[in-house]
Amino acid sequence: MSWVANVRAFALASLLAVAPVLPSAPAPAPANVSVDAQFAAIEKRPAATGAAFDVEGLNAALTGIARISFDSSSRDAETGATKLSNLRVDSLGEQPSTLFTAKEMLVWNADVAALKSRMNGQRLGDTLRLFDRIELSGVNIDLTRYTNAVNDAMSEALPEASAAANITYASSKMTVGRVIFSGFTLHPWTLEETEGQDEGLAAIRLLSALARSFSLDKSAAFDVRLDQSLVEGSASGSLSSGSARQLIEGYDRGDVASMIQTGATFSGALPVPLLPARGDSAPTVRSEPVEISGASAYSAISGIRLSKLLAYGERGEMPPITERNLFSLGTYALEGLKLDLDGNPYFEIGALNISADQFAWFLPERISIRHQDVAFDIDSLMAWAAELEPEGASEAGAPSIQEIAGILDRTGLGRLSGDGELSLTWNSKTGATRLSNQSVSDNLYTDNTRFEMTLPSYADLVPAFGKDGKTPNDAVLQKLFQDTFSIVGGEYSFTDTGVLNAVAALTIEIAKMSGEDDAMLANFAQGTPDTVRMFASGMLMFASGAVTQEVPDALPWLTGLSQFITAAMNSTGWLAFIQAVW
Repeated sequence: MSWVANVRAFALASLLAVAPVLPSAPAPAPANVSVDAQFAAIEKRPAATGAAFDVEGLNAALTGIARISFDSSSRDAETGATKLSNLRVDSLGEQPSTLFTAKEMLVWNADVAALKSRMNGQRLGDTLRLFDRIELSGVNIDLTRYTNAVNDAMSEALPEASAAANITYASSKMTVGRVIFSGFTLHPWTLEETEGQDEGLAAIRLLSALARSFSLDKSAAFDVRLDQSLVEGSASGSLSSGSARQLIEGYDRGDVASMIQTGATFSGALPVPLLPARGDSAPTVRSEPVEISGASAYSAISGIRLSKLLAYGERGEMPPITERNLFSLGTYALEGLKLDLDGNPYFEIGALNISADQFAWFLPERISIRHQDVAFDIDSLMAWAAELEPEGASEAGAPSIQEIAGILDRTGLGRLSGDGELSLTWNSKTGATRLSNQSVSDNLYTDNTRFEMTLPSYADLVPAFGKDGKTPNDAVLQKLFQDTFSIVGGEYSFTDTGVLNAVAALTIEIAKMSGEDDAMLANFAQGTPDTVRMFASGMLMFASGAVTQEVPDALPWLTGLSQFITAAMNSTGWLAFIQAVW
């Protein structure tokens, strides 16, 4: 099975795994509210309920589209909600199928008449509260036909990438222990149809209108699981994903206040083609099942604002630059991510935080990324790869995967870990722009980067887009950047905490393995990290003569770098840019 197929399969599985709570995205809890408290809050049920849920009225409205059936209907003694047992929802038409089943459904204050009127093209300008609350338990959804349809659509959209991937999903089934929808409202339908419109634009307008047509106070799903089996040619594989809890709060016409997901997991067994042994004139195509798995303790996104952008999408218009407060991509948080290959842990993230919540029109005012305790275990990855490498697969004289793994382990490069923070800010009032980065690679190095410049301000840019705010004038923009752009200054510092010795040790290991083919490299085979660093320092100073003939001011920096290479660990090299004008 091709890697294209595997990647696409996992992408689709991930999308389906969060389907019960779409159209949201994952979000951090408020600082003063615990995650458990947020989930507990959605358990509060309506204080009162009115008339019973009119199932037959809904079936009449859905004539020819779908039908709801059940074993029994009653009023719940404790809550007054309409209770349906052994619910079944079937789609009708040319290819009838069961959409989903549920052991039980509870409904509070559903306005079936309002839904019927909207479906009949009536009350399009009204705001309609369709229900206060719906609970479903023991939900089973057969997504096989839907998944194959989505996969086919992706293949048509990306024909070149999908040429080698001919996947069929033999089975795709989702189970959800319990689902809650609280407070669903339909908003006025405002899409105006246009004849002869481009199909792509028409699709964007329709999707934007659908996203803007409703709001949902809260939604939650518990014990979500998606199990899939897939086939490509003679190879087969399986995928499973799920989560313990998912929660949406405040979806409103494209805006999302927050969502939380806890206890997410995924696993799969996918066949990977094996390399043929070297010299095999008629290799047999074989594959080995690879077990992949992962989990994350917590993921979250908050502050998504897309409603205003979707309003322009519905009209099929480009927002003008004067629409300053247009959208926000919110903030993202992830904790406790772990990925394994055949039981070997190879990637971890302790914590990841991303902010992309401030824009002036489409221009970012702040983007920041911060990660803690990120680790990439190359030793583990190489051990897994070695298991797949048949004996004699390496080229003559080339190191095997096991030998490469041994080199990385001996040089301290077998596991890379550390922390870091990247920030890009643009002051839209003044144009002041700053890029900064701080990173720590455990037992290797720390570095800090700061770069500052001046760009046009937002007020400077607006006139360059014409009276309609949508037509950029290239000549005006070029003149504007020439007049305003300048480099203010910057600084870079690097502290060695082991990387220079590691690189020197790596050079020695390579020399021991292949030095016989390179006389100069062979000289390092019996060396030490100190002698290798001294040689590199000397070569740098030897080359500095030619460099300083062209750039005389480079000599002090090259001298400092040469001394830094031979200095003891924990020394710092630096590079500073003094005030400059472009």
